[in-house]
Amino acid sequence: MKRPFLSVLLAVLLSSTSGVTAADERPRLALVIDDLGWNLRAGERVLALPGAITVAVLPGTPVGSELARRAHTHGIEIMLHQPMAAETGVAPGTGYLQPRMAPAELTHRLRTNLEEIPYHRGVSNHMGSLATRCENTMAVVMSELAERGLYFLDSRTTHRSVAYSSARDALIPAIRRDVFIDNILDTQAIERALEAAVSLAEERGHAVAIGHPHAVTLAVLETKLPEIMDRVELVPVSALVAEPTLTATRKQSERSATAAMPIRDTVAP
Repeated sequence: MKRPFLSVLLAVLLSSTSGVTAADERPRLALVIDDLGWNLRAGERVLALPGAITVAVLPGTPVGSELARRAHTHGIEIMLHQPMAAETGVAPGTGYLQPRMAPAELTHRLRTNLEEIPYHRGVSNHMGSLATRCENTMAVVMSELAERGLYFLDSRTTHRSVAYSSARDALIPAIRRDVFIDNILDTQAIERALEAAVSLAEERGHAVAIGHPHAVTLAVLETKLPEIMDRVELVPVSALVAEPTLTATRKQSERSATAAMPIRDTVAP
């Protein structure tokens, strides 16, 4: 009489365990919202998004520090979105890094910005199509991040960026952006780019997407993220840079991952 009961119990336990494993093995997507700090209301909408997003906060902005504190309270991962010089000559923002600066000045500006944005786990580049091409500039940046135990996300605003390789040379965790979801500020275009990011994650197991706190972008995310989370696990950037096999799989999939992905030097809204 006891055996049927034990068999049913064992089947239930195995089914439950299998479900957990399947959930844990979902493809992983890191969704980063750049350029926080200019608008409190937009920032609050970002912080209310479902799932484990990551926010990249600009220094020298009216509410950047406040939004970083609020993000920390919500358990949301924070990066310093470090302004860097662009090929276009457009001013990238407060405390920007320029290749012609002396190492001491680069370090001073980076440290000042890190102190302004609290609770940061890593750093990404805001604009930077010029600065991220300079090996000497990137070496100074990565040296400081290595001392602080921070990771680096290369936004890849130029195909000539050496930021990721410089980070790896400095032995710090690093990763590269795969998809900008709102290069075109149109609902359908954003939905297509978001789908491309999810499909890439499903194809190779992980992806990094970057968006911005535009009203149209946030409207799409508020609508689409719940259903997307049925297909992929939203994770903070730190969960991907810590992936032991990420470097190997990234190299193998580099061609398919980046061939059609546009680049941009973003300008704060």
